[in-house]
Amino acid sequence: MKNLPSVNIGREIVLADPLEQFLSGQLSVNTRRAYKTDLLKFFEFLNLEEISIDDLRGISFQHIIKFRNQLADEGYKRTSINRKLSSLKALFRMLVAAGHIEKNPADSTLVRGYKVDDMLNGKAIATQALKRIQNAISDEKDKLRQSRDMAIFQLLTFGGLRRSEVAKMCWHDIREDGVFHILNLPDTKSGADQDIKLQSVVIHYLNEYRNNLAERAYQAQGHIFISLARNRSHGNPLSDQSINLIVKKYALKAGLPLNITAHMFRHTCCTLAIEGGAKPQQVQAHLRHKDLKTTMRYYENRENLTDNASDYINLV
Repeated sequence: MKNLPSVNIGREIVLADPLEQFLSGQLSVNTRRAYKTDLLKFFEFLNLEEISIDDLRGISFQHIIKFRNQLADEGYKRTSINRKLSSLKALFRMLVAAGHIEKNPADSTLVRGYKVDDMLNGKAIATQALKRIQNAISDEKDKLRQSRDMAIFQLLTFGGLRRSEVAKMCWHDIREDGVFHILNLPDTKSGADQDIKLQSVVIHYLNEYRNNLAERAYQAQGHIFISLARNRSHGNPLSDQSINLIVKKYALKAGLPLNITAHMFRHTCCTLAIEGGAKPQQVQAHLRHKDLKTTMRYYENRENLTDNASDYINLV
């Protein structure tokens, strides 16, 4: 087989065939950029300025282990090291599929990544941590408070709302459009009215909260979320700071770090939607981002798919 065409531009290595083929297969510009940075770092570690197919075939898992260890010695964070290992594994997986090499030298059974805290990854909250927060809310003894805080949790998770938008929500902002429920946001960051779709699970908890308000003789009109504190603020609309404090309270009860904020649910909504199969443009519209680049910056982590726990299971 002929050597793969390549060119060395300054210190940057450009592979005209497998690397570019691999990068062109990625849907996101940011993903392509991240993969390219990681892979060039590895090739520089090997002191390879021009890459041939024989060079690629000569790479073993020992080379990748040494690369991993050197990154650790240089002070790279464990999440960054694992991401670079995932990039290598993805590249070699493509080379195997294309028939260029027989085995993947970056396979997880040969090269182990570092264990990291899976509760918080970047600014997104892991699903396991979300469930723990939800369970902490369910343990709230006061039925009205519990239903209010659960509705807030569902809105933050599925709606990706800003905390100020949650605080300003009014009952008349919710309307039906055929079989859908729509939330109108009249005072947004953009300065214009914006609509978002509310999932049935969100409507369920809002209705539960509304019923509990009626049982306690509160008027379900005006602002949706009101203070239940035993002070002068009782019955008044919650502030955006109060929304943040509610999130922190249940995160603490769930045994999670204190640095969890309401805004992290916006990152989480984006991450879960894309990992669930939504197109970035759909998430951009849902989160009401003017620029798609903002949406992709919110999308924090796909490592739990590229380096999944099930990848380590081998029954052979």
